[in-house]
Amino acid sequence: MAHFSVDGLDDFIATANSLRDWIRTDSGLSSEQKEHLERFVSIPSLDWQICHEIANRQKHPKPDRRGKALIKDVKSTSGGGGFAMLPHLRIFGAGDNISVELEGRTESAVAVVIRVFNHFHYIFEVAPLPLAERRAAGNLEKVLFI
Repeated sequence: MAHFSVDGLDDFIATANSLRDWIRTDSGLSSEQKEHLERFVSIPSLDWQICHEIANRQKHPKPDRRGKALIKDVKSTSGGGGFAMLPHLRIFGAGDNISVELEGRTESAVAVVIRVFNHFHYIFEVAPLPLAERRAAGNLEKVLFI
């Protein structure tokens, strides 16, 4: 994520969208991991709806007219500053400034990616740990907008 771009966003969305089916069928995952996935991919989850709709548009360029589209447009311009990850001051998400236009609001695509990633981080990295070890693993680095 040193350079955030439309191609990187497309790759992330395609991967994240396919993880839902992989997690559901993986017999090696715990019920807690699968329950977290189901809470995340439920209808009220705006981030999952954005992810799933973009993934469907990747596969089917002509929109399905039967349902109401959540996403009105995706816009990209150069010059996205990104975030500084503390304490290392590593830059994350710099490159293209990509926004997802919804009915009545605009979402930063990099913010959606971070939130979606956090769900999968929990499923694969935090949930498998014993409860006593989770506090340290669940504390993600502080993010500073630049």
